[in-house]
Amino acid sequence: MKLKTIDKALYRKRMNILIGVNLTVLMVTALSVSNILIHYFGGPDGSNFWLNVGGVVAAIAVVSLMFYTIKDKPFMEEINYVRGLKAELNRIYRKSAKLEKALGDKKEFAFIISYFNLQASKQIYQLDDNTLTLPELNEKIEILDGQIAEQGLEISVEDYRSSFLDQL
Repeated sequence: MKLKTIDKALYRKRMNILIGVNLTVLMVTALSVSNILIHYFGGPDGSNFWLNVGGVVAAIAVVSLMFYTIKDKPFMEEINYVRGLKAELNRIYRKSAKLEKALGDKKEFAFIISYFNLQASKQIYQLDDNTLTLPELNEKIEILDGQIAEQGLEISVEDYRSSFLDQL
């Protein structure tokens, strides 16, 4: 995976639209289907729990179909990129114990993975306005940069390959 420069304002706008539409469709569909089910199949005792569950399941199905339909559209480009980047960061996180050991052994691919992880995390933090932990992340980046220089390596985010995780 490669890091891309994306427009934060456009990403936030599209994400907010997607969240708003998602919530609206979930709410309207769940309530509508539940009311229709209760109208036709509801019991006189008023216990319609399973009919309400049916409305929620129908709403989830509609939203899932909606996402399946629009996932490859240009509107979703930034959102898909961030989703994919977060998935890659999660893969790295799951191997963090092995990564720390490889860093201790001073393996070059471990430095590449760590560098990518920190730079990608920084991009995600900035896109999501997570400025609270950004100073701590910048400090980690400086420490890693020092370790990389100490090893005499030249590393960039372009060097990262997902296959490096399999070497851990």
